[in-house]
Amino acid sequence: MILHRQKVLLSLIHHAGRPVSDVELTKWAFLIRHEHESCGGSAFYEFVPYLYGPFSFSLNQEAGKLADKGLLTCPSDKTWASPSGRLPHRPDRPTQRGVDWVLRRFGDHSADELMDYVYSRYPQYTVYSKRKKLAKKNVAEPAVYTAGYEGLSVDGFLYRLVERGIQHLIDVRHNPIARRFGFHKSTLNRLCDALGIRYSHVPSLGIHSSDRQELDSQSDYDSLFVNYRRTTLKREADSIKQVSQWVTESPSVLVCMEADPCTCHRTHLAAAVAKETSLPVIDLGTEPDDRNT
Repeated sequence: MILHRQKVLLSLIHHAGRPVSDVELTKWAFLIRHEHESCGGSAFYEFVPYLYGPFSFSLNQEAGKLADKGLLTCPSDKTWASPSGRLPHRPDRPTQRGVDWVLRRFGDHSADELMDYVYSRYPQYTVYSKRKKLAKKNVAEPAVYTAGYEGLSVDGFLYRLVERGIQHLIDVRHNPIARRFGFHKSTLNRLCDALGIRYSHVPSLGIHSSDRQELDSQSDYDSLFVNYRRTTLKREADSIKQVSQWVTESPSVLVCMEADPCTCHRTHLAAAVAKETSLPVIDLGTEPDDRNT
């Protein structure tokens, strides 16, 4: 199955009528997301600051998959092209108008001209840039931060951490696997490292998946968490002290899957860490998202 956002990539490269560099493809998609009324359609790519401004790990991974399927070719390193003169998968009309707009507006720009435009308009995406930095990295105030990635792309989730100024991701899932790209332990570790965010996994503070079955109401969750506080949090005092030390050393976030902190054990773990550190608990998912959209 070809996702709608992948159809946008195919259309961009096809209608460019020439080989397209990684930088061009990424920045065109970024501009569609941020400056065209279509925003790329639903579930379009999100972006993080990286070596040459805004970047999408998901876009990069999916372009490679399209090449594996023969829908794209790589005529040279970090360059994409259409394999034939036809476009077998097309985005819907509103999104195609976004493709047409970005190619008409920026298709003749050199990579440097394109980056100059994006850098000047979105300096917050230059904090890791090898080219030039127009903004400084944020550093979060001391607190016990928590976050859930449910419903987010890995790029959108990591942007939230970078924008807030998080320096250490503490994964408190018992079994950190995920079908969605980017949230499996090894991948998340690698992506965090690329952004200068430390990654740690503390499985002993998680809840086994078998204990999370048939949770149909808040009362079911409340019963689960009563047991979690009575067993795991009592038994894992040393692990809690380790997490507390990390939290006081640098801005850190306790991460699990659930978007709603009321249905996630991280809230109760955070309370235990807050008791150790005398720091407030802040869930990043309940704060306003101030990204330009």
